Amino acid sequence: MFLLRIAEDWASQISRIRDAHTDDTHLIRFDNTYYRLCRPGPETFKVTVAPGIGRVEEGITLTLQVRDLYVTHIGTQLFGRYASTLDRLAPQALTLDQVVHELPTAQGDRLFEWQSLLVFCVAESLRNDLIAMAVGQMISATMGNPVLRGPAAQLPVRDYLPIARTWGQGSDAVFQAFSPQAQRIVLRPRSQLSLVERRFYERVDETKIPSHLVRSARTIKVLKRPG
Repeated sequence: MFLLRIAEDWASQISRIRDAHTDDTHLIRFDNTYYRLCRPGPETFKVTVAPGIGRVEEGITLTLQVRDLYVTHIGTQLFGRYASTLDRLAPQALTLDQVVHELPTAQGDRLFEWQSLLVFCVAESLRNDLIAMAVGQMISATMGNPVLRGPAAQLPVRDYLPIARTWGQGSDAVFQAFSPQAQRIVLRPRSQLSLVERRFYERVDETKIPSHLVRSARTIKVLKRPG
């Protein structure tokens, strides 16, 4: 189980969790970093989201699938989809702390919105660098970081939902933009690769990605496995 605190180092915490539960690749993104890839199989892992100030036992535990980073449970409750009102929310760091504290006793629409917001911030941060950075900057701005200037103290969820909703399509488009050789290599376990294959790398060809998915392709850090 990983602990994820609502703190200014959100993006680096997310990176550690992401690296522990996804596979590296030699598929190069537009920014010269590498895509990561979801793992096959039915396994799950847990992330406990804890308030910025408080005890770990006050946290909320999310269960995620390794194959697609979807959240299946919040605590012992099943989670299926985002609330239709999620795009109206613009949380601050204190809002996320409030979510963690209130979820155990929340009911009705409030419960569904709070669950959706927490899942969005965690799962979409794992999948997308841009969202991880935006959540982290919102937390920093809310906490009054004197060094960080410019980012808003609120996270306008509606600005990032289109990216989140096209993660699957964007992943497929990125994968198809690579050569057949790159596709074959990346889907095989590294233990089965030859030395030449392990050293193989390829840069994504964004001209092969449909224009309406280019923004998504540029923010994706973890690719969904095809099929």
